[in-house]
Amino acid sequence: MEREKKPIYKKWWFWVIILIVIVIASAGASEVNTADSTSAYASKNEKTEYNQGEEAVLGNGAITVTKVEKSQGSQFDKPKTGKEFVIVHVTIENKGNSNLSYNPYYFKMQNSQGQQESTTFTTIDKDTALHSGELIPGGKISGTITFEQPKEDIGLVLIYSDNIWSSKELKIKLQ
Repeated sequence: MEREKKPIYKKWWFWVIILIVIVIASAGASEVNTADSTSAYASKNEKTEYNQGEEAVLGNGAITVTKVEKSQGSQFDKPKTGKEFVIVHVTIENKGNSNLSYNPYYFKMQNSQGQQESTTFTTIDKDTALHSGELIPGGKISGTITFEQPKEDIGLVLIYSDNIWSSKELKIKLQ
């Protein structure tokens, strides 16, 4: 008995391939829209490097580093040998027309040795630590973000990027 051949559109793997192509095409279109909006904004504001105390703007968000403190920790919470806690006080403001997400994990710190590190889990700033959330249009929040860095490093730079898919980031030189 000879087996009848099914048309290609009746085979399960055909529809799986079609679904994968649609998902990839949708993701590509979304990426293009994000890139277009980013490049439209970039033409308004090309600046990506700021100094402590300056208002740094990316998209609808504005970030200002208001103060930087260094700490040797507490009796129960100390930095590793040769390091110190760097506590960065930031203010984030939503200058757009839609909600703006904020998160301490959007920040990294680069030291003079070229190492970029995420925030450090510590209890020394537990009362002032920046948490995650959303700001409504016109909303504003202040808090601290703590990093562990080499002692007396004078080349520290706070790096902010609110989207892991975007290469756009702000750099704020700390004094």
